[in-house]
Amino acid sequence: MIKKKDLRKQQILQAAIDVFGKSNFQSASISEIAQKANIAEGTIYQYFKNKEDLFFSIPAQKTESFCDELDLHIEGIHDAFNKLRKLTWYYLYFFKTNPDYARILMLEMRVNKSFFKSRTFGKVQVFNDKVLEIIKEGQEENFIRNDMKGHVIREVLLGFLEHRVTRWLLKEEKYDLLANYGEIFDLVFNGIKSPNAERRHM
Repeated sequence: MIKKKDLRKQQILQAAIDVFGKSNFQSASISEIAQKANIAEGTIYQYFKNKEDLFFSIPAQKTESFCDELDLHIEGIHDAFNKLRKLTWYYLYFFKTNPDYARILMLEMRVNKSFFKSRTFGKVQVFNDKVLEIIKEGQEENFIRNDMKGHVIREVLLGFLEHRVTRWLLKEEKYDLLANYGEIFDLVFNGIKSPNAERRHM
């Protein structure tokens, strides 16, 4: 059972996503967030030190829920190819259905040096570690090329996906982010697969 304190924290974080996602860090205020969460402004400071602390806590919470859902999606999938394919689909689906959070992460935090120094950044790395784990699994299966380090392959895959989400946001979400995701995956996969890899289908 979720504790009342945890529920209140989640309530504040969701309000912060709504406010920051439709505005930006500089123009949004704690009072707006408190009003959105239907709580007293002072209550927020019981959970977060200041506006920046609240802002940087958003991806830690969203990454946790993202990874939990991703685990469910790849449960029962036994090969790295199909795990990466499902990961590609779910990554795009997650940001398509969470556009406010997408704007916060891709358009503000990714270009904010303070974010990478924040105390919550380590929690965001959990997802990156999960991707690297799947890549190394694929290398052990001789499915993903071994002449490139795993973290470099991870940068290729995530860099491609982050660029697609960012472009979608800058184009004001006028097209389906999931359109042609299979072709997107094939394009990336053809660059990272082992010469001896056998194509498997879902």
